[in-house]
Amino acid sequence: MWTTAPDGSVLDQTGKVILFSAQRFIDDICLGNCCFICGAQPGTKEFNNEHVLPLWLLRRYDLFARQITLPNGVGVRYDRYTVPCCKECNSLMGDEIETPISEVVKGGLRAINDFAANGNLLKLFVWANLIYLKTHLKDKAVRFHLDARNGTQNIADEYDWADLHHVHCIVRCFYNECLVEKSAVGSFFTAPAITTGPIEPFDYCDLYLAQSMLLRLDDAAMFFVFNDSGAAMNYFWQHVERITGHLSPIQCREIMTELAWLNLRLKNRPTFQTECDLEGERCRTFAVRPEAELLNLDLRLRGKLLRKALQDIPSGIEFQGCTREAAVAAIDAGTMTFLFDEDGKFIENSMVPKMT
Repeated sequence: MWTTAPDGSVLDQTGKVILFSAQRFIDDICLGNCCFICGAQPGTKEFNNEHVLPLWLLRRYDLFARQITLPNGVGVRYDRYTVPCCKECNSLMGDEIETPISEVVKGGLRAINDFAANGNLLKLFVWANLIYLKTHLKDKAVRFHLDARNGTQNIADEYDWADLHHVHCIVRCFYNECLVEKSAVGSFFTAPAITTGPIEPFDYCDLYLAQSMLLRLDDAAMFFVFNDSGAAMNYFWQHVERITGHLSPIQCREIMTELAWLNLRLKNRPTFQTECDLEGERCRTFAVRPEAELLNLDLRLRGKLLRKALQDIPSGIEFQGCTREAAVAAIDAGTMTFLFDEDGKFIENSMVPKMT
């Protein structure tokens, strides 16, 4: 029979952690160096650590020497971007999550949509949660200021780690066989992306404040919100039918921002719970969904989100229909859209290379 530890965690007869309490998650995973899946301490098992972006993805898009842009604007090479993980969990994660996802991605947008529609949305959502969680666990080891004279704090020092507890519960479902109900899955949306010209086939970006993420792989732009129980997408659907073409990179960043903005505007937020039946040795993760209603927030917050999302858009890019200066001013005001023109029609050429 499963038992409950003094800190509230649930363990099986062998000591395997079925459910991390919020405090144990913070102490062992966020502030400690334990395996982020099973919680094993270094030295008790063989570790080989886990790349934030899986190796197959680094190989497919030749990202080893490329850099991810951190929240402080600094770039770190993807091949040096790892978090603590034991060899056993790394292998299990590869078999259960990475291998099937890597095969699906080869087929592009259509294959990804079919995969999700045929009962595999949770696996895709777990994979996205994994990338998001690893990204921000790594922030605890990176200084916010490169020059220590300006401060020695790390990027994650101001994080409320409890906010990531639900993400961690979702991530571990392949390990503890916890049932994840549909209500616990957040917003998910895909759209076709432009693949021609000078546009890179890969893009990753997230907005930590609103637990939102963009992952663009070839012709597939994928958008996720992790803590909204699908509410943000319910509001965004009204715009989907107006998206009549392939998305540019800047349009992808705007959609991620819009989903993040909608998430932050939820007046009554869902609450997530993992319930364990100790005698039956079963657990389930679910959400309690309140009535949906949006707050009227200052549009300048939307502007801050969009500016953050666009921080690594190349400076040599001009925007169709307006000067770069006008675009930046509208971004900060929260009124800029690269998706639709004044008549509400989809903008086909929202981002074009600057001619020299």
